[in-house]
Amino acid sequence: MGHVSPPEGSSAEAAARPGLPLGLPTYLAALQARFGVTPAMVKGAGWSIGGTASGAVASFVVQVILARALEATRYGVYSYLLAWVNVAVLVGKLEFDTAAIRFVAAYDGQRQDGLLRGFWQYGWRVVSRTATGIALLAGLAAWLLRRHLHPGMEGGIWAASALVPLSALLLFSSSTLQGFRRVPQAQLPSQLLRPVLFGIGIVVVGGLGLELSAGGAVGLNTAATAVALGVSLFLLNRAAPDSAVAATPAFDTTGWMRAVRSFLVISAAQLVLSQQSDILVVGTVLSPRDAGLYSAASQLSGLIMLGAQAVIFVVLPMVADLYARGRRAELQSIVVRTVQGCALISVPAVAVLLIGGRVVLHAYGSAFVDAYPILAVLTSGTLVGATMGIISGFLLTMTGHERAASRMVVGTALLNLALTITLTPLFGAVGAAVATVTAGLTRVGLLSWYAQRYVGVAVRPYFAAAPRAAEGG
Repeated sequence: MGHVSPPEGSSAEAAARPGLPLGLPTYLAALQARFGVTPAMVKGAGWSIGGTASGAVASFVVQVILARALEATRYGVYSYLLAWVNVAVLVGKLEFDTAAIRFVAAYDGQRQDGLLRGFWQYGWRVVSRTATGIALLAGLAAWLLRRHLHPGMEGGIWAASALVPLSALLLFSSSTLQGFRRVPQAQLPSQLLRPVLFGIGIVVVGGLGLELSAGGAVGLNTAATAVALGVSLFLLNRAAPDSAVAATPAFDTTGWMRAVRSFLVISAAQLVLSQQSDILVVGTVLSPRDAGLYSAASQLSGLIMLGAQAVIFVVLPMVADLYARGRRAELQSIVVRTVQGCALISVPAVAVLLIGGRVVLHAYGSAFVDAYPILAVLTSGTLVGATMGIISGFLLTMTGHERAASRMVVGTALLNLALTITLTPLFGAVGAAVATVTAGLTRVGLLSWYAQRYVGVAVRPYFAAAPRAAEGG
């Protein structure tokens, strides 16, 4: 029970903290005095990186097992179904998961218990109803059109429909825990427990001598997600502050929905920019096999982002809190250190994939080695997104500039869509990868420029003499 307070305490308190190895307290005290880095931040980052790394390993192993069980074509059908699930989840959750990080962190830090409880109740109600309604409508439409779908896809329609609300609620619950700065509890169910349970299900089916279909794989994923959601809700109940649980709910629905609308536009545009939309285009224009190859390559290139996501997982509540309190210099310091930390983690991963990508792809099966050109293109572009891109977008959405961010992201999403439609028929799956990377680089440049001009914080890997003053806008 109880809650985690924002990192605070003097450097002397950090140095005197018992249980730390000799020399480490002094080092942490220096980091806190110069950059505002507290032992709590270091601990949170450690948990986040460890949890993300463990989840990445589990997910990679599970995807390899799944790809070998399904082979390229059925794996492509599964990936195609999951891509549509992700689209439905995006609409169904209405970006209340992103809003939860911002509002829960702010309300908890400012001890606004009534608004904290009200936001949780309102968000849960909206997400559960919207995601369920969309899942039912999408499932019915897909069932009526099942004869026009790729062979083998009809078996996973209803399992995919059930996966939509479960995934949406799991994201909302995890983000609420993240807003409370409960990093391990936020990561465990979705990043580790779900893939582990999914993998166990695949192994059990294979051990029984049964052939796993694409629809059966979606069903196993759905069951694993349901268990993960139950665990996440249990952890959230324990993490909720007693004062918030006892408070009378207060509702700022106008403010919440205003933020959510902008978040939703941004996420919809980012989905167009993402590799999930590429899988849909490749699977529709080319073939399920091509979609399977693209999916494997995008999963591997996505590993580059995991280290950055671990760092961002800890940083986002701090960004919202520091901006709300007007502590601009500390916010600039956090942003620079975030870019540096993301680069430190991401660059080695890029080198490994560019050099040994064919060997890693072979683990999925010999047919997947053909995906190496796609992997090389996506890996090169992901490096920029994993260093400057990931913080530049969140820096705007966590500081009230989500409308401006949405305009830039939507513009680059339209660019991506135009390039994908043009390049995929001409150059195959590699053309889709080039389109996504080009649009992604454009987005990073625009978001970084806006953050420096209007937030007064530069997204870069080094410190300047002083943070730049923000303009109105």
